[in-house]
Amino acid sequence: MHLLIDLGNTRLKWAAVSADAKSARGAFAHEGARVADALTGAWAALPHVRGVYVASVAHAALDEEIDALVRSRFGIGAEFLRSPAFALGIRNAYGEPHRLGIDRFLGLAALHATQPRAQVLVGVGTAMTLDALDIDGVHLGGWIMPSPALMRDAVLARTARVGAADGGLVDFADNTADALHSGSLYAASGVVERFCANAARRFMTWPAVVLTGGGADDIAPLMPGAERQTDLVLQGLQLWASAAQSPEFARGTQ
Repeated sequence: MHLLIDLGNTRLKWAAVSADAKSARGAFAHEGARVADALTGAWAALPHVRGVYVASVAHAALDEEIDALVRSRFGIGAEFLRSPAFALGIRNAYGEPHRLGIDRFLGLAALHATQPRAQVLVGVGTAMTLDALDIDGVHLGGWIMPSPALMRDAVLARTARVGAADGGLVDFADNTADALHSGSLYAASGVVERFCANAARRFMTWPAVVLTGGGADDIAPLMPGAERQTDLVLQGLQLWASAAQSPEFARGTQ
């Protein structure tokens, strides 16, 4: 059995997957949580785990806590993945490959394994990331920007009299709450459209758009043609765990 851990900025997701397709999984917001206590209970009934693969973009202290728990519970160290130049059919565009967030790399790998095509992956979490991938698995590169929620938080934190966090999406706001909410969503959707236009010039066709992440539902109404995917990082981790059993994988991963 492999234990897969997606450790994001705000949430931890995990899945335990075996060769006979039996699995267990869980998720929770880790900020302020007693992470070790939560996972100790959740993992108590897991059978023999022979590999633990972690995609982390969280603080190093949380990585260390997870690794210590894994060693104590399963007697092995966790493998914290870093984005390579090439693996799982994906050619990383970054000159320093490890600088590409492993969550982004694994999401692209999961998409490409499911359907190779010209596509843009939009991850909406604490930040919003955009990555372009061609039909051959070549990563063109991407953008990073504040998510709509982070935009709103920034405005509220830096202004004295806005003071309105909960609004709705409207074409023309007649109150501050709706104005802030709508502005953040239209800004995000406008960036997606601009990024896709840039990618289309390289692809010679308009790319498919795939939304993922906890904030994806917020901008989905403004992109009716976009697809919605969940747990892409865990899917990518499962691909990595399966591939890692081959001696050729370590040699081929650059």
